[in-house]
Amino acid sequence: MSEINPILYQNELSKFPQIQQDYEGVKKHVDNDSKLSSIFDICPIFRRVERVPDKVEAEDYIPAAGLVSLAVLNAPEDWRDMKSAYRQIKSGAEGKNFIPTYNYKTAQHPFSFFRGTLLHKFVNPATSPCPKFAKWLLKNDTTLWDTKLKNFIINKFNVQETPIDTKIENITSTKENPSFVGAKQFITKSPFGELTARAMTRTTKIGAAVLGGLEAAHLIKEISDGENAIKATAKSAVNFASSVAGIGYGGAIGAKYFGPVGSLVGMGIGAIAGNKISDLID
Repeated sequence: MSEINPILYQNELSKFPQIQQDYEGVKKHVDNDSKLSSIFDICPIFRRVERVPDKVEAEDYIPAAGLVSLAVLNAPEDWRDMKSAYRQIKSGAEGKNFIPTYNYKTAQHPFSFFRGTLLHKFVNPATSPCPKFAKWLLKNDTTLWDTKLKNFIINKFNVQETPIDTKIENITSTKENPSFVGAKQFITKSPFGELTARAMTRTTKIGAAVLGGLEAAHLIKEISDGENAIKATAKSAVNFASSVAGIGYGGAIGAKYFGPVGSLVGMGIGAIAGNKISDLID
């Protein structure tokens, strides 16, 4: 079959005004929808549910339900992040100094899967109805920087850590006994090494495991629908890795140079880049 010449195709299409008008209308709608999605990706709540309609349409219900659950669970913390970004923008517009909870240009605080979410009190052993289970969850609420991969990055890029105090309250913090999250400054001659350490500190192990589980559910459905197992596995692996890396690195770069606003925008851009890479390979 010979390839279609786009110029001849457009010339033939122009002979049918109504078809041409409908084609341009659909193209414009798709382009605008793509642009709107890219703009709203800076909103974490939107970013979490952006692909839910596509998954529902494809009858991929488990990942769809998981994404909605994560959006609901993280809504309080996402809202606080957006308010912090708003305060930074407002301070800049009014010519005032924005005072962050710590110096984001030199350090990065570890992210938490539970802190600030709807499960915040449940994971606090002092307020949880299941204290033992809460302690176990709290113990495992760590980041990729707390895995064995950390040693590889430290040796590869000669990274040194320096603890930094913050004003971010920990899950176990109370009015009587306040406790705060400690940030870290990563000192290395390699900018990529520092950004990798920051990105890993922003990526929780439980969060990565949950996203991996949702991707595994999607993979099982694809294979059950007749998709080639090797091809489907490779696509899922790329989708998972590109999404986690895109959000991690994008947020790390944005937070380092532009604080809360940069963090939101960076994660949004990172999510878009990760999705584009996944779609391209797909």
